[in-house]
Amino acid sequence: MAPLNLTTAIFLLFTYTVGLIFIIGVVLRIYQYATTPQPVKIPLTPAPLTSGGAFARILGEVFFFKSLFKSNKPTWIFGYLFHISFFILIFMHFLRHFIYSNPLPWWYNIFVGIGIVCGIIMVLSLFFLLLRRVVVERVKFISLFADYLILILLMLIGLAGLSLNFVLSPAALTTVDNQLDPYINGLLSLQFTNIPSNPLFLIHYTLVMLLIAYIPFSKVMHFVGIFFSPTRIMADNPEEERYYRPNAKDLSI
Repeated sequence: MAPLNLTTAIFLLFTYTVGLIFIIGVVLRIYQYATTPQPVKIPLTPAPLTSGGAFARILGEVFFFKSLFKSNKPTWIFGYLFHISFFILIFMHFLRHFIYSNPLPWWYNIFVGIGIVCGIIMVLSLFFLLLRRVVVERVKFISLFADYLILILLMLIGLAGLSLNFVLSPAALTTVDNQLDPYINGLLSLQFTNIPSNPLFLIHYTLVMLLIAYIPFSKVMHFVGIFFSPTRIMADNPEEERYYRPNAKDLSI
């Protein structure tokens, strides 16, 4: 085993720190969501009349963004394209670096082309969403620095990832992948190897780590928060079922 270089030592510390921040941050946010008092029923009408209907409504929001589709179709299109392409890319990275290693199955080459297309779609969708916050006055008025930050960070991640495919030669990209597999396995098994030293890869990796560390403190936590949103998860049945929450009994309204 080759001795670890300084770059690897720095990124190992960086990666484990980010992982710790992410896990603790997500757990604390979930605890905050779960313990926030909900003293009254406030389902967003028209709302389902049963708990099963409320659950189906949540699934509709999670998988199809139904309320956004009804309110703003152009934003829905680009928002949906971003989420679909983003999750396809995550799935591909998971397959490549956690499930399969060299030699890769023959069909994985099909996914490489799909991944490049998804990367382009992701960046273009994010550009539209960013432009919307800059140009549309009513959206610009309610936008915060954090709203711009997350969009720009995601765009930079996408651009850095695409640059690996368009700037590096196939041989250089293969070298990065071959070095990355043992590095990731080492993170999990504590049998460390050197991180790929390619500058474009290190930029991409650093941006991804910054995103992961930022997630618990950003609006990206909506992927968890929606399951605690009283306007979405509550059934509109106050006459049929008495609503009571013990953790809200001491609130003065």
